[in-house]
Amino acid sequence: MTEYTFSRFIYLDTNIISHFVKNEHLWSNIFEYLRESGLTLGVGGGQVSELSDAKSLLTDLARFLISVPTGIIKNWDEIIAEEVDAHPESRTASLLMYPLNAILLEDNGFANLLNFFNSKALSDAREDQLNHARQMKSQHKKLKSNFPPANSGKYERSQANEFAMAQVFQWLSYDHRCFLLRIQQDISLLNVDVFQSIRLFAYVLFYKYYLGQRDPNKLSDFGDLFHLLPIPYCEVAVMERDLANVLNQIKNTQAILGDTEIVDIDFIKKFEHF
Repeated sequence: MTEYTFSRFIYLDTNIISHFVKNEHLWSNIFEYLRESGLTLGVGGGQVSELSDAKSLLTDLARFLISVPTGIIKNWDEIIAEEVDAHPESRTASLLMYPLNAILLEDNGFANLLNFFNSKALSDAREDQLNHARQMKSQHKKLKSNFPPANSGKYERSQANEFAMAQVFQWLSYDHRCFLLRIQQDISLLNVDVFQSIRLFAYVLFYKYYLGQRDPNKLSDFGDLFHLLPIPYCEVAVMERDLANVLNQIKNTQAILGDTEIVDIDFIKKFEHF
């Protein structure tokens, strides 16, 4: 058995978590898998906010999360801030914000967790999440033409790194302008590879909506993008089939996700007959 720590994470898509929550007979199987693999289920604010829409599931969600090794992981903005602080080296800080199972040691810990899932604060966070998705959908339509196709008249895979670099500059200019000002005298000092979270976000955007020529029709198309930022720092990521396919294309063609195993919803099958 691998020594268990809160340093190696598996990230589950919201729908995958929901499936486990609804199937209590699988809980002991995933517990054994996590224990044997030395993995922690990493749960971020985005997942919890989305799951809070399903009010009837919240009690079982709380029960599930404290029944398996679970860590609340840092939000995307904290991850980017740590990438900035680590620059020009790679970020090495833990993703862990709080080991959720420790709540069992607190007075009324389970009740407090359930109250949080039903709180106005979480409802407000969910509305903010939806607003960001709406803004991104609108901005995507407006700005897509700002990044033109290659000379062939089509978007090409060779443009992916240029697109990712542009996204890194855009994100840093919004939230870390002081960092950019420090290196503006010699922009060659910027090690774009450090910003794995933003680059993965950019690659998925480029592969799906530029190379793939898709039109994002649902708010969830953009909401799902915020799930991407912790994934380069996880050992395993389990995503719905389409996104898993895109991520594996990126892994096979770009210098990212080398330490992350990407699997799709078929992951669930191993627990049916564990």
